[in-house]
Amino acid sequence: MGSETANDDKTLDDWRRQIDALDADLLRLLNQRAAIACEIASIKVASALPAYDGNRERQVLARVLEKNTGPLDNQSVTDIFAGIIRETRRLGTQRMQEQQSGEAAARVRS
Repeated sequence: MGSETANDDKTLDDWRRQIDALDADLLRLLNQRAAIACEIASIKVASALPAYDGNRERQVLARVLEKNTGPLDNQSVTDIFAGIIRETRRLGTQRMQEQQSGEAAARVRS
């Protein structure tokens, strides 16, 4: 009873403000990750590489699971990152298609 921590003094609103700040950070980082995926898509188009790289996706999932210290369990982490990967792949694939269409149109005009 004698050793109270600073966390004991936080109110519900304090915790919610902390979550709101973390959500803003997560959103910023997710958008940064998506922007990088678009850059990778450009490299893939220029190098004639496929959009999907299952080996890379497995590496990403294995790495985050290795770093997971909880309280999220491994299945939760897998589900979250699978969703992130799916959405960035969708965005990257869309960017690749746009780029390939633009290049094809430029060849037709030349």
